[in-house]
Amino acid sequence: MKSDDAKRGYHYAKSYGVGKLYYKARERLERNGLEKNYQDWLFAGRPSAREKELQRGHQFSFRPLISIVVPLYRTPEMFLREMVESVLAQTYGNLELCLADGSGDDSLEPLLSGYMNQDARIRYRRLPENLGISGNTNEALRMATGAYVALLDHDDILEEYALFEVVNLLQDRPELELIYTDEDKVSPDSATFFRPHFKPDYNPELLRSNNYICHFLIIKRELAECVGSFRGEFDGAQDYDFILRCVERTEKIGHIPQVLYHWRCSEDSTAGNAGNKSYAAEAGKRALEAHLKRCGEEARVDCLDNPGFYRLHYTLLTVPKVCIVLLGAPDTGKLRKFLKAVSKRRTYTNFEMLMLLDMPKKNKTILNFIKEYRQIPIKVVYCTGACNKFVTFTSLAEKLESEYLLFLDSRIGTVGADYMELLLGYAQRAGVGAVGGRVYDNNLRLRYGARIMGLNGQAGVAFEGLKAGYTGYFHKAILQQDYHALSGQAMMVSRESFLKAGGFSEDVEGRMCDVDLCLKLERLGLRNVYEPGAVFILQKCREGRRKAVRPAVQFAKKWKDFLKEPDVYYNPNLSLKDTDFRIGEIYQ
Repeated sequence: MKSDDAKRGYHYAKSYGVGKLYYKARERLERNGLEKNYQDWLFAGRPSAREKELQRGHQFSFRPLISIVVPLYRTPEMFLREMVESVLAQTYGNLELCLADGSGDDSLEPLLSGYMNQDARIRYRRLPENLGISGNTNEALRMATGAYVALLDHDDILEEYALFEVVNLLQDRPELELIYTDEDKVSPDSATFFRPHFKPDYNPELLRSNNYICHFLIIKRELAECVGSFRGEFDGAQDYDFILRCVERTEKIGHIPQVLYHWRCSEDSTAGNAGNKSYAAEAGKRALEAHLKRCGEEARVDCLDNPGFYRLHYTLLTVPKVCIVLLGAPDTGKLRKFLKAVSKRRTYTNFEMLMLLDMPKKNKTILNFIKEYRQIPIKVVYCTGACNKFVTFTSLAEKLESEYLLFLDSRIGTVGADYMELLLGYAQRAGVGAVGGRVYDNNLRLRYGARIMGLNGQAGVAFEGLKAGYTGYFHKAILQQDYHALSGQAMMVSRESFLKAGGFSEDVEGRMCDVDLCLKLERLGLRNVYEPGAVFILQKCREGRRKAVRPAVQFAKKWKDFLKEPDVYYNPNLSLKDTDFRIGEIYQ
């Protein structure tokens, strides 16, 4: 395995540079440290032998036949045996295993004939030739007769209770048409389980960044027939193309937050080395472009450094006026640096600035500087020392001419290229509420960004403290995705949506006004989107001794029913005490 890692490292450095390889290697080492107890966690959470026997005898009121379809191609015997036996051992037995063999010879037939003699639920067809991954899968699909179809790779493994959990979910939610589960990787010898992927519930923007749904995937038969077959022109990313076509036709999507699928990590698989199928990343990009075209959306799709991960640059529909709102009160030096940074990146020119300051007597130096500054129009509004600047701004919003509002921390000293266009690209899309970027401190540690409900008590920042250059758990620190809330230190929202939501509220603590606004936008049926391509860096600030943050009592009271539920854009298996997406409590 070490030699394989060296080969992967060499190819990655060749493609993306030694610097990025360094960050990737260091982050992988740290991640391995966070997941060192994962296998113990997995084993401890499995049902006992007694519980599995009870599952086998359980009589569901709704007992659909599930067809597990598997395309075969010269599968190593050991892997094939484990795959088949993991299906036959399912505690929910109303299934059929449909195998389409494109090996081009009869090498697998003797082994499978033995299994078919033992179990009538196996259906096997040897194809006259290899039709490719999509063609072989389509042949397996044609054999399926179940109400639901489940996709399984020829060398992967299911947990014994995988189908039981799927059918159990369907008892309460029979309307679901697409279901997926969490997954992990398994070593070639099946001795080690590692790199668990704890996924959020359905997250449309994350799906456009990466096929996070992947395995284990179960589709209602009618939906599969409506979507059509797998398409060979997207081989390597055929499942991504298929899933994108599915979500275009249904919103009835369920997620089971349990690791029920083990993806074989072998030398020839993309689980072990995405570079083995370098064409897959390009196929995924084309699948995403085709999806956007079908949805009538214009965007440029860029491949990120990690194969299979993408960033979308949405085309601006118009060039609206934006009001940059500074809620802080910087000194003259910091304001000068802020304005210099914004001016340097002034690729978007249709904007104005608004500052909320204390009474003039306290800010003569800043006021004189603003009067002399001519590059950007700056409006100043005065507040009394005791006023809530968030609430004061809400009363001003109706009088502004700007169509969009961009709230920025006044301590920012560096802004990323095209930050305005990136935020506007999302903010102009139908159904989007607030859009937030990521803000680093002067030590290049992530300070503000997406917020996770329940993290550190109420609404912690995802990946807070993460070093610049690191991408986080499954690269989520740099992926566009939906979240319930975003940090107000770099957040854009249309003025219309801001006013419709009631603006910033007086009935919550000032430090929670941004989260409160996001939740109110969500109540209106809008989604809040994290756009990490918009990057900001704070100037060096003198920080006093950090005080313990008291719970936001008013916020907690207002949103108590919402806070009782797990954050659907996170995962209940992950810690609510740490910001780095580590596993939560180990089973006792």
